[in-house]
Amino acid sequence: MRIWLAVAGGLFLFSNVTHAQEQPDAGNVCAQGKAAAMRLMSAWYGPAGIPAPRLERSADTDVQHYQLNIELSPSAAWVGGSNTMTVRSTVDNLTTFDIRLQDIFTIGAMTIGGTPVTWTHLDSANIHVTLDRTYNTDEVFELYVGYSGNPNGGGFGGITFRTRNGAPEVFTLSEPWFAHTWWPAKDDLTDKTTADLWFTVPNTMVVGSNGLLQGVDQIGFNKLRYRWQSSYPAADYLYSIAATNYHQFGTTWNYGNYSMPLQFFIYPEDDTPAHQQDWLIVHTALTTYSDLFGVYPFVNEKYGMAEFGWGGGMEHQTLTSIGPYFGWESGYVHELAHQWWGDDVTCATWHDIWLNEGFADYCEALWYENKPGSTGEPALHQAMANRRPSNTSGTVYCYDISDVNRIFDYNLTYLKAGWALHMLRHVVGDTAFYQILADYRAAYQGAAATTDEFRAVCESVAGRDLAWYFNEWIYGGGAPNYRYAWRQIVLDGQRYVELYVQQTQGGTPFTMPVDIQATQAGDAINTYVVWNDAGAEHLLFPVASGSVSAVTFDPKPWILWGTRTTTSFVEGPPKIVTMSPAPSATLPAAGVSSLEVVFHKPVTAQASNFALVGARGGPVSVTYAYNSARYAATLTPVAPLATDTYTLTVADAIVDQASQHALDGELVKPDGPNPLPSGDGLAGGSAVAQFYMTLAGDLNCDGTVDFDDINPFVLAISDPAQYAVNFPGCPLANGDANGDGLVDFDDINPFVVLLSGK
Repeated sequence: MRIWLAVAGGLFLFSNVTHAQEQPDAGNVCAQGKAAAMRLMSAWYGPAGIPAPRLERSADTDVQHYQLNIELSPSAAWVGGSNTMTVRSTVDNLTTFDIRLQDIFTIGAMTIGGTPVTWTHLDSANIHVTLDRTYNTDEVFELYVGYSGNPNGGGFGGITFRTRNGAPEVFTLSEPWFAHTWWPAKDDLTDKTTADLWFTVPNTMVVGSNGLLQGVDQIGFNKLRYRWQSSYPAADYLYSIAATNYHQFGTTWNYGNYSMPLQFFIYPEDDTPAHQQDWLIVHTALTTYSDLFGVYPFVNEKYGMAEFGWGGGMEHQTLTSIGPYFGWESGYVHELAHQWWGDDVTCATWHDIWLNEGFADYCEALWYENKPGSTGEPALHQAMANRRPSNTSGTVYCYDISDVNRIFDYNLTYLKAGWALHMLRHVVGDTAFYQILADYRAAYQGAAATTDEFRAVCESVAGRDLAWYFNEWIYGGGAPNYRYAWRQIVLDGQRYVELYVQQTQGGTPFTMPVDIQATQAGDAINTYVVWNDAGAEHLLFPVASGSVSAVTFDPKPWILWGTRTTTSFVEGPPKIVTMSPAPSATLPAAGVSSLEVVFHKPVTAQASNFALVGARGGPVSVTYAYNSARYAATLTPVAPLATDTYTLTVADAIVDQASQHALDGELVKPDGPNPLPSGDGLAGGSAVAQFYMTLAGDLNCDGTVDFDDINPFVLAISDPAQYAVNFPGCPLANGDANGDGLVDFDDINPFVVLLSGK
């Protein structure tokens, strides 16, 4: 949804909109229009603003279908007719059903199967219906509501009657919960329905609505009834009317084996070849988005746009309402993207509105990245630069849904939410990101989802916990401010960059992978990724050969930072750059004569700072030496190492000679299996590494390969976990008799050869 403000007879603009290709200001106009609209709604509805969302528990009933049959009288600003709701009980002993209809309407009849039922207004919007009998699980009833009146929804919500250049016009916009201002409905985001939508109007009017047109009937001498049918599940706020003296044009969109009509309703005064061509950009965008997200969700019906009296757009399912504005490429593709994200998959609560608007906002950037003739990634990042929020202090998740201004806050619900998806894409990678979108749509198409449900899909695809990301970027407020400095180091022929990063925004630091771009010899540009998760930390990473002349922090960028500046380098803790044997290495028994630990700067260390322990053999005596030129500590076992699982501990009692900072030694990295260089960026933390000395065929670790190894070998192949219990510390790799890195049935014959001694 992208909206300026229009009220009955006029359009109010609150910001200039550029006519450049992308028009980055369009959404800002939308947000300001919404804010002004809400101020007007407060005047109409009182200090509380808009009537609250419906009250009923959606789990009690499942509305399956609406048969809406209403007449519209533009001259009298009147609506009259009926809605028949087909409802299935989802519980036993159901005796009541709540619907929504503005109390300005007169209800002429309310029946089930022709039998009148009793009802009462709970407030100006909600009606409590007492059913004709008790219904149990899966029983179905049809509630008929006959009603009429002169609605006064106006403004941001409901139905608008107006005259435009002498022509009567009626249009609706029900988001977030204004359906009740023009028709009776359950109005629950999680309960989608199909619908027959019949509208009787003067014969000078053309009616556009959801789904496919089933026919147009002559009613008397001067009225027409348009019969539209929506066969895909839709949320109530996505049903609409657009009626006036439209001109129509269209074409056909073909995609694979699909062929679908594109249908457009345009004001006669705006019907020019240039304007038609302008709207037809959605033909290309349909293909681009279908390539990215899967085929258009409502391909057996249509996609279209209907011009209406608001200067923006609303993603009514299969027929976007679009304001009297042309050249608005970003707006057209925004509303089209909603057909996937908002219409097919809908936010389950208004708390989760970012799942609609943030997705559509990011899809604008994806369009600029992927449309025909695009420069690709540079276009993506330019689009995101045009979508930086001016205020990031609030949360993407909308905690306060009593304030519609907050629900549709442009900075948070649109821009920051779009950036949240952009950053998520970089966190998980492109392949996982698009798989997340595919799995999310597959799980919730035709239905609704919460933020936590989307997060669960993300974690399932990424294969890791993403609570940290959602907590800081969706549920939490703010954004990081970065300061950084760097220097380069060369050790044993390998070049490293040491990066000092400081977050200055205060509060809990943000955790993010950060792209670091290094300009090296020959002007080669290389990008490296580091993880930053502390207020001030030192990060060390190896770089390609060639001197580094410049370093840029998050150059594209991929992070929604507030500021990014350089600072003076601050000395940090020492780190381990290499270990021999390497962590988790598997080596032949007696193949290691010494162990080496190399630091990235001079350290003060002694023999007691190191410990080597075998899981089976216990502590190992070693001699210690330190090479001050290479910053390398050497440990030499006094006896050859037998087959065993060994643990080497390098204690954080080791300190930097210059600054006395303790070793930053942890060997756990959030972004991959390689633990070196060591550390989490902060002083303190010992390095603990395991390696394995193996003897192929020695499955009981007694130093020989004989018939006593047969039963352990069978156990190692059939139940490795139990083998580890029965023979603790004995490397499973001893069972890799054929040397292919696996312990499996292919090792049986080579094991027999080992037993025979041949």
